[in-house]
Amino acid sequence: MAASAWVIYNTFKRYMADGTCDLDGDTFRMGLYTSASNAATATLSVRGSLTNEVANGNGYATGGKTLTGVTWSTGASAGEMRFDCTAKIWSASGGNIANIRYAVIYDETTGTSAGDRKLAAYAALSTGQFTVTDGNTLTVTPSANGIFELN
Repeated sequence: MAASAWVIYNTFKRYMADGTCDLDGDTFRMGLYTSASNAATATLSVRGSLTNEVANGNGYATGGKTLTGVTWSTGASAGEMRFDCTAKIWSASGGNIANIRYAVIYDETTGTSAGDRKLAAYAALSTGQFTVTDGNTLTVTPSANGIFELN
């Protein structure tokens, strides 16, 4: 299935510029959301404003997974900066991980509570919801150009 490009939440642009979010120093997480979620609303700013996270259990834990291999570095040219990470993998175990549509990245380091964490970007993983059946995996891999680039 083809995922859409990552879309940066509007306020995250300000958070990057004013230092609220440190792309090469903060901890980022990726969570999964259903087709009924408002995750594709670019004007959202904090995790607590998101609706309909995928249900906890069967290989998915509420809050998602910590991004690993995070880089904020020069891209294909000296004038390009790229935010990237390694692939995130969820394995359905003991049942299905159901009703997945969106992946959302947020800054775990910001805010005073889980609901205050600053939203970074989202991607539609499919045009409709889907289920990872028991014993199968979902891998979310950033493109060769990373999650996003500044040119």
